[in-house]
Amino acid sequence: MQTAPNPDGRTARRNANREKIVSAFLEMVREGTYQPSAHQVAHQAGVSPRTVFRCFQDMESLYRELAMALQKEFLPRVLTRFDTTDRSRRLSLLIENRASVFGDMEPFRFAAETHRAAHPSLADEHRLLIQVERQRLTHAINPDGVLDADTFEALNAVTSFDFWRRLRVDQALTRSVAARTMALAATGIYTARPDPGPVTEPKTGERPNVASD
Repeated sequence: MQTAPNPDGRTARRNANREKIVSAFLEMVREGTYQPSAHQVAHQAGVSPRTVFRCFQDMESLYRELAMALQKEFLPRVLTRFDTTDRSRRLSLLIENRASVFGDMEPFRFAAETHRAAHPSLADEHRLLIQVERQRLTHAINPDGVLDADTFEALNAVTSFDFWRRLRVDQALTRSVAARTMALAATGIYTARPDPGPVTEPKTGERPNVASD
């Protein structure tokens, strides 16, 4: 009498294959292969292409793993606490943190940008990361809402990943030079206006003022 397949065994094998596929896919992206095919991923993972599509219905499903990896690996590294109320020093600390995080996340963001138009999950992730950048900048230098809107928006532009990408890709700068350039641009913008003084953290439940035209 033939023994029926063990459902738990099939599930375990499927989960194991899925983990191998995700790991292989992310490793290829980390190493600079921004558009790996299902066959390439299968080869890297040591499984068949059929297994890739058995675990992931389409490449969109696999790219959702890229979006989740961005959040899991890099969002915890975003600077959220500052040991000073000096606004310019907080800006410097934020830029140091961003240069480190942006440099390491480059392969993932570049791969996501390559496929963003085709995969809605990556477009959603892009919007989330932009929102996080803005929120962290607000927390760092404008929690009290005293910066004028033009200065804040200019700083938001030159401390963004989009600006970092221009420095690294379009201008072909090294990470260290890109970090210094970002710091110089942000410092120049900040010091062009009168110093608004130290940061005053808003009280719990109190919303900062929003600068307007």
